[in-house]
Amino acid sequence: MKWLKVGIGVALAVAASFVAHMHVVAQTYYPTVRVEAPEGLTYVLVQDEKAERRECGAANERFLERIKQGCKDCKILVARCTRTLEEALERDVYQTMKYATVIAPGMRMAVVGPQPLANTNCMLIAEAAKKQGASPATCVRAASAPADATGG
Repeated sequence: MKWLKVGIGVALAVAASFVAHMHVVAQTYYPTVRVEAPEGLTYVLVQDEKAERRECGAANERFLERIKQGCKDCKILVARCTRTLEEALERDVYQTMKYATVIAPGMRMAVVGPQPLANTNCMLIAEAAKKQGASPATCVRAASAPADATGG
């Protein structure tokens, strides 16, 4: 009888572990990065959601490698994986067009800062993305972004 109880306990533990694992696997994560550039612009990148946390972290790392190579003076403010877009600025990248926003396959990036510099950089980034094969890539220019907007 004791072995039966132990067997049932082990079976329940295995079943609970399986259910917990399936719940974690079913989670999705948004890779988000915020970078401050020396010219006073802040770039807020939100990539399409990923099915696993590990995949999300890898997506952020790939993007950060490009930043580190292309902008030695840039400061990485945030790089994380979140289950929801927690900060208002991150949500704005997908829900509104308050800021100059680069839209490319798999990602959106707001360019926040003084105008017309933010709009100009947005257009340059979209053109560079097209040249690197990210097509379609476009810049949706900000209608009237505040000059001192930092988001968050």
